[in-house]
Amino acid sequence: MRSHHTFRFALSLVGFVVVAAIARAQAQPALSELEIADKARIAILKLPYYGVFDLLAFELHGSTVTLGGDVYRASLKKEAEDAVKKIPGVTQVINKIEVLPVSIEDDRIRMELFRRIYTDDFLSKYGTPVAGLDGLRFGRRYWGRGFGAWPGFRTGAWGRSPFLGMEPLGNYGIHIIVKQGNVTLYGTVSSEADKTKAGMDARSVFGVHSVDNEIQVVRD
Repeated sequence: MRSHHTFRFALSLVGFVVVAAIARAQAQPALSELEIADKARIAILKLPYYGVFDLLAFELHGSTVTLGGDVYRASLKKEAEDAVKKIPGVTQVINKIEVLPVSIEDDRIRMELFRRIYTDDFLSKYGTPVAGLDGLRFGRRYWGRGFGAWPGFRTGAWGRSPFLGMEPLGNYGIHIIVKQGNVTLYGTVSSEADKTKAGMDARSVFGVHSVDNEIQVVRD
């Protein structure tokens, strides 16, 4: 009999906790679309393996977020969806992110195009690697003309990174999307000359069929 009463008490307690949680949620002010959009942007940028070969975007309608873009790692599609679902006020996430096809030739183009852009003295400023990967410290001294010659470029810490040793983790102003030999460049630069130079670098890579330069110029 005692265990029966204890069980009923436990059920009552759980019910009280649920009701209390609902009451607290209802008491919290709803986020505006602008606030949800800002939190979604931050959540996407914080994804640990969102890199230079991915491009994620989202659209917001009320409390529904639609995700789009292309990703190199298949798992990043689900990771982005899970991160956005956790945002207070989001009631639905529609995931339209496409996973880029697996291709040895596309990987070769990615490696070469990354090298061309981020060893370019005009464009290397748009790459910001993180510090402390596997005990190594990356700084701007590794960017520019001597970048590709650094011993760690293809081996060591970068070789064990999730990006096939092609680049360190970090923030990149220019994103490179490669699909079956077709290249699309996204991101922001500070001048038309830099946008033009990035397009020229992409077109100079052997095996590239077409280049769509969607880079935006933001002078501020």
